This record gives sequence, structure tokens and C-alpha cells, in this order.
Amino acid sequence: MRNFVCSIAAIVAIAAVAVACGPSSKEVATAKTARYKGDKLELFSHVKAATEAKYKLAKSDETSLGMQTEARWYSTEGLGVTPRSEGDMRDVPDKSINIALVVTMLPDGDAWLVKVTPVMSRYNSGIPKPEPLKEGDPSLPGWVAGKVDELSLAIHQELAKYEVKTVPGSVPPPTAPGPSPDEPGAGSAAGSAAAPAAPAPAAGSAAK
Repeated sequence: MRNFVCSIAAIVAIAAVAVACGPSSKEVATAKTARYKGDKLELFSHVKAATEAKYKLAKSDETSLGMQTEARWYSTEGLGVTPRSEGDMRDVPDKSINIALVVTMLPDGDAWLVKVTPVMSRYNSGIPKPEPLKEGDPSLPGWVAGKVDELSLAIHQELAKYEVKTVPGSVPPPTAPGPSPDEPGAGSAAGSAAAPAAPAPAAGSAAK
């Protein structure tokens, strides 16, 4: 029993380390919005290499600067499932999700963006035709978005040397503030400016 408890504790500790070492949301956001400069075919070769390091490709096209991974079935827990043959769903658990990732280079001015888009469907037991799914569907488990994030980050790391670094614009110096009403002399200066001029003595009074 003690060994079983220790094993559970070890698994929990490993899972905690894995979560702690995972990419942050900021890193993922940077990977998805990064812009790259360079020869488009050279950039494409790096994108392809990063994608092939994680997935088998079903197709790749240098002309359209895009590629698609082979579609795979995953259980609701994110574990890979292999059907006996195409269309044979006997070994595929209910609610399993079929995913292929489409990777495309898109022009952005004189630079390039890389977009990773999932193509998905869900197997519902007893229904022969899989249910199409869209990215962002609230019924999708979290690991689905994680696969898009992981590939986006891997491609970003592969293209690191081509990334366009944004230089922050110069901020103009702040305008010097005028004297505060609480500062010494500020009130008297304002009072002096606002005080009306003394009237000149009447002509008759001067004669007296």
C-alpha cells in the first residue's frame, strides 16, 4: 500500500513539473503573431521541418506555401487511437476527435506570418458520419488547443533567427508642468495678475 501511495505521489510530482515547464500563454501568443523576413522558400523549408518533427505530412505545397498533417484519431483524454482500417470505428471510443493540422505561410507586408489551423470532426457512436467541429468549440477538451499551441511554438522556435523584432517608438518627453497653486509664490503671482489696477486720482483732488 505504501509503495502504491508513493507511486501516485511521484506521478503527481512529475505532472506538476510538466505543467510548470510548459509554455506560457505569452509565449504562445508571441509565436502566433510573430512576423518573419527572409526568402519565402527558405522560410517554408524551416516551417516544414518543424512540422515534420512532430507529425507525418499528408501533403505539402511550395506554391501555396502550405501543408497539412495526416489526420489522427484521439480519445477524449487526448490519447492516440488507431482504427483497424479506414472507416472501421470498432476500436475508436465514443466522442473521439479526428484532427489534422493545416499550416500556412501568409504575407504581411514585406514579412510573413505562420498560421496553424485544426481541421476536426467527432465520432459519435451509432452515427456513421463524423460531426464536423470548428476551432474554439466550447465542447472541445483543452488538449485540442494545446496541439495547435505546441506546433505554433515549435515553428516559432525554428524561425527564431528570421523574426522581425519590433523596436518600440520613441516616447516624447513630458511637458514641464506649471507652478502648482500650493507652491510658494504661486498664489501671490496669480493674485497679482488678477488684481485690478488702482484708479488714477481725480483732477480736482490733485489741485487741492
